Amino acid sequence: MSSAYGAIARPLSAGSLGSVLPRHATLRQQPTEQQNGHTNGHSTQDQNNQATLFALSKAPSSTVTHFTLSASTHTTLVSAMHKVFNTEVERGDTYPQEFPLDEEQFTNYFLGGDGFVLIKGDYKDAEGVESRGKAEEWDKDLLGFFYVKPNFPICNGGFMVNPRHRGLGLGGIMGKAFLKVVPLIGYKASMFNLVFESNVASIKLWRRLGFKEIGRIPNAGRLRGQGELGGDAKEGYVDAIQFYWDFESMPVPVEYGA
Repeated sequence: MSSAYGAIARPLSAGSLGSVLPRHATLRQQPTEQQNGHTNGHSTQDQNNQATLFALSKAPSSTVTHFTLSASTHTTLVSAMHKVFNTEVERGDTYPQEFPLDEEQFTNYFLGGDGFVLIKGDYKDAEGVESRGKAEEWDKDLLGFFYVKPNFPICNGGFMVNPRHRGLGLGGIMGKAFLKVVPLIGYKASMFNLVFESNVASIKLWRRLGFKEIGRIPNAGRLRGQGELGGDAKEGYVDAIQFYWDFESMPVPVEYGA
């Protein structure tokens, strides 16, 4: 795998991802407002409030697994992820890319390491996830996705929640899943190098899950949606916080299990 420090090999697996994937979770329910101004207990989504996490491979594997989707068979799913990511880049509060990525750039960026995708529904295995003809057909079911990549060579992660489905607890679902899959991939620790202070939701999440806050980098990134650099430019420099988890000294809480 490629990193800012050159090519870094993926570590030897410490276990099978099949022991924790597919991973199932129940989405947080949101009350809906009734005409009289009161609320009821029904979800604003449809009645299916289950979600399933799969691994997502860039290329088809010679060994078919029950927990892995392939970008080659679910091309429109990757296209839907690409669209969600570029929308976040345009918003300019969380990722440092100054311009939207094209299809190849996105695929290399998010699927260059180990990729994972959270889909609405209660699936037993990857074969149950049907391919779809258009990216738009994933709008109601693509909940979020994240990657795990080498990082000096411990690991890093990048997370994305579909803005259409915010408020369902997706960050917590993926954050806990990250802590379960990373040791199985073989990494001993994880560090998020640049969690920009404008990314308020992520900062709250990593603190709540128990990550160590180990540093702050002043003016670490120039984000499209922050500050003024002069003229009509909206970009501004933002501090970043670093979060760390040592899997050898920080046991993952039992309640984070599948």
